[in-house]
Amino acid sequence: MTAHPEIFKVDADIHRVSCNGGHGALGHPKVYYSFDGADEVVCGYCDRLFTKKNRKGAKPYKASKAA
Repeated sequence: MTAHPEIFKVDADIHRVSCNGGHGALGHPKVYYSFDGADEVVCGYCDRLFTKKNRKGAKPYKASKAA
């Protein structure tokens, strides 16, 4: 299992999240990820993990970088 720098729990009914690295100018471009039926999604830039609350046992989906 890979350690993620940060883990964000979102409501189970959320279908899309965004990530900008969280460090202002030191972050990365804002990107959007869809859960597409998965319970977890990982940012392709900074490896932040977004996981749905009240969900257990799902394998994370490694998202690709948005163009």
